[in-house]
Formats: sequence, structure tokens, C-alpha cells
Amino acid sequence: MISKHNIKDGFINYCQICGSKKIKNVLDLGHQPLADDLKNFGSNKLGTNFYPISIGFCKKCILLQNNYIVDDRILYTKNYHYRPGITKDVVNNFKEMSLKLLKLYKLNSNSVVADIGCNDGSLLKEFKSLGILKTVGIDPTNTIKYAPRYIKTIQDFMNLKCSKKALNFYGKMDLITTTNVFAHTNKLKDFILGVKKLIKKDGVFVIENHYLGAIIKKKQFDSFYHEHLRTYSLKSLINLLKYYGFKIIDAYTTDRYGGNIQAHFTLGNRKKSNKIKKILIHEKKEKLDKEITYKKLNNEIGDIDLKISKFLDKNKNKKIVAKAFPARASILIHRFSGIKNHIAFVGEQPTSLKLNKFVPGTNIQILSSKRFKKYKPDIMIILAWHLFDTIYKKWKPKLKKTKFVQILPNFKIY
Repeated sequence: MISKHNIKDGFINYCQICGSKKIKNVLDLGHQPLADDLKNFGSNKLGTNFYPISIGFCKKCILLQNNYIVDDRILYTKNYHYRPGITKDVVNNFKEMSLKLLKLYKLNSNSVVADIGCNDGSLLKEFKSLGILKTVGIDPTNTIKYAPRYIKTIQDFMNLKCSKKALNFYGKMDLITTTNVFAHTNKLKDFILGVKKLIKKDGVFVIENHYLGAIIKKKQFDSFYHEHLRTYSLKSLINLLKYYGFKIIDAYTTDRYGGNIQAHFTLGNRKKSNKIKKILIHEKKEKLDKEITYKKLNNEIGDIDLKISKFLDKNKNKKIVAKAFPARASILIHRFSGIKNHIAFVGEQPTSLKLNKFVPGTNIQILSSKRFKKYKPDIMIILAWHLFDTIYKKWKPKLKKTKFVQILPNFKIY
């Protein structure tokens, strides 16, 4: 089965974890552009490729997966545009996570910590502030060049070759983290074998990713973009890591990115938390193993679409903008045609790498959010709905006459 964990490009008809061919198609979002395929203004390369998003369900693993695979090297080009360090809420989450892990596993100045998919090094910066001096960041994109110099870095995908390079810095790792990355790769076997090579026997491998339970509860269908090949339950993570000899020792659910699962694994022997059993029982209680749960999600998406279309049609002569462009925003814009047809532009933070580019597959511009004050929009749609409270509190005092729209988990106007 491990051989199937390096997944081929194109359509697949089996579970990405257990290999079962009893996959039920539960959601079809049609053909969509890659969420990070952002073209510069004035670029001659305005052609955009669209790929299917077809979501399958494996009852055995309690897993949702994209049944169409786009290769990592197409998804994660050198010029990747996401940087966690510019978003206050994300940085605060990293502060909390690093402190919790330091206390839980008694890390000290002699401990070695690696972060896979480290991006600009934001999480490792927090470990540094807590006295962890030996840190290694691994990331295939140019965002790694924003990492501080005191972090040892390798610009590459995680695999055995990469892990051997990392061992040259400080030897084997006490802690390896990967946040919002483990669902992304189509080379799972290479990734996990690399981690296994790099980690100490009693070391801890921490995976944090969007969580299936929260996806369903908050109707987060916008999480199903091409980078997210798998949407994990805790059961699915345990099933996957078991193939490689890793044992679950702890698990948490968090609020990050609208709801995440954080699972801790080791190759050695450590005390097992009672939280694991509670989460597994809750997954059964919430019927995450039932196909009907995902059919209900399909209906709820349709209901929200109708509400948005009706509202925007009614206000089509108003000045309408959108705020924030996380990857999930591309799914919202293309699934809800009302948004695509009515917004004047999308406002992003002045420090964002996404500025002065087009929303993938459209002629909608991504501009600095400083323009909102001069433009004075009548309506602002918050595409980063999982950060709605933070964005609303910041912009409502500046745009007192503007109506703010929250799309998910329920359509609301403020």
C-alpha cells in the first residue's frame, strides 16, 4: 500500500490512504484555476489552466480527497505568493503553538526543531524567541528567502534526499512540525520517509491541517482547492502514519484557518493522551463516516449561493468590493458567480505578495486595501471569512457607511 502513497497526476479512483476503490463522489466544483496562479498586470502570459475539483469520500478512512491530482511542481512554483508572517492572527497562533509544544515536550536550548513548509520562517522565529537555537526550515518556494538568517534552510520538497541534507546541520530532530502542508503533497511516501529519516526515535512529529469535522460544521467547501489533496479526520491520519511505524500520542482541534486538527506522532514510546479517544468518538457522533453528511453539505452550498446572488443582484448598482485573497477565496469567487460578476476589485494588505495581480482566471484586480478609504464602498465582501471578526473590527470604524458581508458558515450582513 505504501507504494500508492506517491500519487500519480490526473484522475484517481482509489483512496489516497488505504487504496480502497470504494470511493463515493460527494462534491463537484467543476473546473477551477489554481488558487495561486496570479498573473501580473500587463503580463503577456494571461492564459490560465483550469483543472477539475472532484471530491471523493472514503468511509474506511473517514477522508475527503480531491480525485484529480495536480503535481506538486505545478502547484508550488518558486514564485509562491502566500506569507504567514504578514497576518497577525496567524503569527499569534504560531506563538501559542510554539509555547505549548515547548512546555509539552520539555524542549530547551539543546533541542533541534525543523519546520517543513516553513515559508518565511514565522513559526521557527517563535521557537527562537523561546530559546530554541537549533532550527531548520524546509520549503520548495522562494518564500523561504524571507526567513531570518539564523534559521538553517533548505529550498526543496521534503523527501529522503532533503532529509539527508538537513541531518548535516544538527543531526536528528527532537521535534518536526508541518502546518497547513501535510494535505498538500502528492508525494506522501517520499514526505513521510524523509521525516522518518530525520526524526529521533523518541522525537515528536506534529501535523497541523484543516480538519474534516470543522469543514463540515462550518460548510467550508472553499477549502477544497487543488493544493488540498486530502481533508483529514483524526482516524485518517492515524491510518496513514501507521503504515510507517508512527504512533499517535496526542491530538487537539484548533480554531486556526476556520478549524484545524493537530496530531502528534512518535516512532518510540510515549504516554498516550486521552484526548485521542474523545476526538475519535466525536467523529462517529458527528456522522463523518456517513455519505449523507456530505450530501447535506452540497445542499447547503446551493442555499448560500442563492442568498448571495439575490443580495448582489438587488445591490448591483452599488459600489461592491471584496477584502482579502487567501487561496480559498478563489473557490468562492468561481463557485458563486454573483461575486465574480459584481465586485470592483479585491483589497489585500499593503505588504502582500499578491498585490497588482489578477484573481486567477478573471480580470479582477488585487489592489492595496488602502484604496478602500478613497473608494468608499457601499458593500464589502469578506472573502477571508474565517478572519471576519478581525477584519470587521479594523475596517468598520474607517468605513462607517459600508455594509460588511460574511459568506460562511452562514450568509450574514453587518
